[in-house]
Amino acid sequence: MSASWEDLSAAERATYVNGVGPWWFPAWPRRMLTAVAGRYFTEADWGRHDYGYATRAATRAHCDLRFLQAMLRDASGQPGAARAVTAAVIALVFWVLVRLFGWASYGREAA
Repeated sequence: MSASWEDLSAAERATYVNGVGPWWFPAWPRRMLTAVAGRYFTEADWGRHDYGYATRAATRAHCDLRFLQAMLRDASGQPGAARAVTAAVIALVFWVLVRLFGWASYGREAA
């Protein structure tokens, strides 16, 4: 059985994290998306999501739902209504994208 995300060292975690976006994206859009997401999301952890995908620690639907729940919790804690709505919209767009296209990365070994 795979170790849990919390049991991994920082170096081990880094092997699973490519930022926000699919593995086949060029690095520059992943860096840009990761920077934007980092402004809104703290609990939502794309590294944990990537780890779940790579190890099949849970079903893809479960990984995606947990990611959405964490993003929405982060959105609800934003200062100001406009920022909270923006974060919620980004969360829903991310979730739709991982639901539609995550199959291409689910179960893919870490690079």
